[in-house]
Amino acid sequence: MIIDLHCHYTLTAARRPDIERFTFEPPGHASDSYIAPRALRRLSFRGLRRLLKIDPRLPAGDELDAALAAVYDRHLLAEGPIERFVLLAFDHYHAHDGSVPPPPRSRFARGGDIYTSNALVRDVCRRRPDRFLFGASVHPYRPNAAACVREVFAAGACLLKWLPLHQNIDIRDPRSVAVLRTCAELGLPVLAHYGEEFTLQTQHRGYEHVIDALDVLRALRRERAMPPFIVAHVATPVTTFGDDASWRMLCDALVGEFADAPLYADISALGTWGKAPYLWRVVDRPEVHSKLLFGSDFPVPLADPLLRLLVGRPYRRIAESASWPQRYAALCRHVGYNEIVLHRAAELLPNVGYFASVSSRP
Repeated sequence: MIIDLHCHYTLTAARRPDIERFTFEPPGHASDSYIAPRALRRLSFRGLRRLLKIDPRLPAGDELDAALAAVYDRHLLAEGPIERFVLLAFDHYHAHDGSVPPPPRSRFARGGDIYTSNALVRDVCRRRPDRFLFGASVHPYRPNAAACVREVFAAGACLLKWLPLHQNIDIRDPRSVAVLRTCAELGLPVLAHYGEEFTLQTQHRGYEHVIDALDVLRALRRERAMPPFIVAHVATPVTTFGDDASWRMLCDALVGEFADAPLYADISALGTWGKAPYLWRVVDRPEVHSKLLFGSDFPVPLADPLLRLLVGRPYRRIAESASWPQRYAALCRHVGYNEIVLHRAAELLPNVGYFASVSSRP
């Protein structure tokens, strides 16, 4: 089974009062998913709307969210090699004291550019158990964060998503380490972003480099308390000319010190404009392939004009698919990624059959 383990599901101003809630996401929440005002103004989001053929005049709200939901269905329900998609929740930004600031309006404000509740993502997965898997997100600075992780795991979560440099997550913080220990006990993988970020605002550059994550994982491994840990985008920089120290250090760790440990990386977003050269740099490291997993980072778009230039005539056939993730899976096969990269997630992720089994119960 081929699973896309890195797929975002975010709406602009969605509230779902009728869905089942988690105890740490009470009904009084103002929204189940939002895009912050400053993010809505970003050139990248406006460009994405054009690529997705969504009317740029639509304001945040029900009509725009309906258009986005239709786009998700069109891309994620399309036929192709990918059989399941992990939809990612995205928890609130939390300050160090555990407080949650409002959605930021200014580029200088601290706060979450996006938010998607675990309850919303679980509900979408319940409605299409044949297609979607539940990727949870619990900020470690939440009160009783470890208990929250146990709650989402019991409800079918197959991984936990963190973006430290945006969400303000210091992996060295004792609260973060406690959540990692809980994930190790449950066998729940953590999908975490290290290296540069281009979609959401970099708010805590001190958490960008992978070195701190490796230090914490090294200590947990000595205690036999290391969870499966997946570094998004192989920690590649935003552009060919960016800081590639995290990418180089991660690749060395994957085949060196952590070769026999549950440290992995996903290849999501390597078909985008800035990262496309790394699509080939990673494929030229076959010794790393056994530690890689497939993901798309949808709805981040592929750099189709550049890929046509780099791949040549075969890309015409690849681009026949209207689904960006399905197109990306075909592209990865074409450029030479080992099949284990496409199939590894099905072996690693827990709860893959959870929603299908629940829906089949009388």
